Amino acid sequence: MAPAPAASLDRQRVERWTATILTGDTAPLRETFAAAGARGPGLRWRPAPESLAAPQHRFLLRYWSDLRGERPLPHLRQIDAIEMRPALGYVNLLETLGGGDDFRYRVFGSVVAAVSGFDLTGHLASRLWASPYIVEFALAALRAVHRRGEPLFTEHGPPTTEYTSTWHRLVLPFGDDRGAIARLLVGMVPMTQDGRPAGLRL
Repeated sequence: MAPAPAASLDRQRVERWTATILTGDTAPLRETFAAAGARGPGLRWRPAPESLAAPQHRFLLRYWSDLRGERPLPHLRQIDAIEMRPALGYVNLLETLGGGDDFRYRVFGSVVAAVSGFDLTGHLASRLWASPYIVEFALAALRAVHRRGEPLFTEHGPPTTEYTSTWHRLVLPFGDDRGAIARLLVGMVPMTQDGRPAGLRL
C-alpha cells in the first residue's frame, strides 16, 4: 500500500491529542475511536515491565532501562540490533524531524509489516497507511514521548479483524550527544484473539 497523503491529517487534532496524551487523559480519543467502531485507546506512562502482556515489550523496556542507567536517556549509539534479538520483527526505529514535528521510519519490523500489509521504511510517521484518526493518534503518541522523554505504552483495537485483536505499542526515547531526543524505538506488537503476540505465520 502507498503512504497516506499528509494533507488528510487534522493537524489541530494531532496537537490536541498530543496534549491529552501528555496528561494521560484518553477520554477525547476514546470518543473518536468509538465513533469509528474501534476500541480504546488505553495508555500508561512509565509502565512497569511486569504490567506488559507481550514478552517483547517486557524485554525492550528492561533493555532500555539497562542502557539508560542513571542518565535521563540512553544514547542513540547504544542501539544494537543484535542485542534486541528477542524482539526483532516487532521493532520500529524512527528518527526525529523538525524538533519532533514528524518522524521518519529508519527500520520497520518484519512482523509488523506482515500483519499490517505494508512496510514504512524510509517513510514519515504522518504518512502511515491507515484511517486518519489512527495516523493522528500514532503521531500524537510519538510527539508526546518526544516532549516528555519517558516510555509510553498504548493499546487499541481495530474496528474489524479476523486475526489481530489489539495493537500494543511501547515507545522508548533515545538521546543524542546534546541530550535531545533524536530516536524513538517503538515495539509494535499485534496481539491475536487469544492474547498472544502475532508471528509471521499468519
